[in-house]
Amino acid sequence: MRYDNKQLADMLSAEYILGTLKGAARRRFEQLIRQKPVWAQTLNWWESRLHLLADTIPPVNPPNNVWKNIEMQLFNRKATQATGWWKNWAFASTALAAGLATLLVIQTPQSEMDSKPAAVAMLTTEKSEAGWLLNETKKSPTDVTIDAIALSGLELKANNAFELWLLPADKSKPISLGLLPQQGNNVFKVPVEVIPLMATGLLAVSLEPVGGSPTGQPTGAVLYQGRMTKT
Repeated sequence: MRYDNKQLADMLSAEYILGTLKGAARRRFEQLIRQKPVWAQTLNWWESRLHLLADTIPPVNPPNNVWKNIEMQLFNRKATQATGWWKNWAFASTALAAGLATLLVIQTPQSEMDSKPAAVAMLTTEKSEAGWLLNETKKSPTDVTIDAIALSGLELKANNAFELWLLPADKSKPISLGLLPQQGNNVFKVPVEVIPLMATGLLAVSLEPVGGSPTGQPTGAVLYQGRMTKT
């Protein structure tokens, strides 16, 4: 194993936090983070990032039969077909979480991997479908950028554009922050006068004509929303 391989450290750290790194591999990783300060720092970075992502995703109440199946597992009651569903659901959830971690490793630019963002946001639909991950970086009080990363589940719109807006908390007019990428990532520089509004404003994404809104205000349906969460 090459201990100077940063991508390997990132992958193992994400899997460790998600619980998908098991057995001897997990014990070996725990030994490594005690011996290698750089690996311990990588683990701390991923722990902060993934916990923040969990906080930005709206909670979803599971169906009643999920709780019944948990009781069956805890108290060794007779299993039913629903128990198989519960196991499949748990497996799918773990795979989804691991997939998200892998996606972040692959799609997050190296500059973002090396420095912890000041805030992050996940833009999701009403059904909690994630479209973009946003990283806010502050180089100075007047130099703030947002790196928008398109996630793999995003439905592409070849004949439209996705435009990112800040909805100020004082209910004033939406402020355009730029067009979101449909693949890969795009970095926006936040106007100086908008920086103080970022912490309390709501982020929203509207569907616009190619090139963006022709009026300077949202003209299409709002499909995604989210808020910045400080790291």
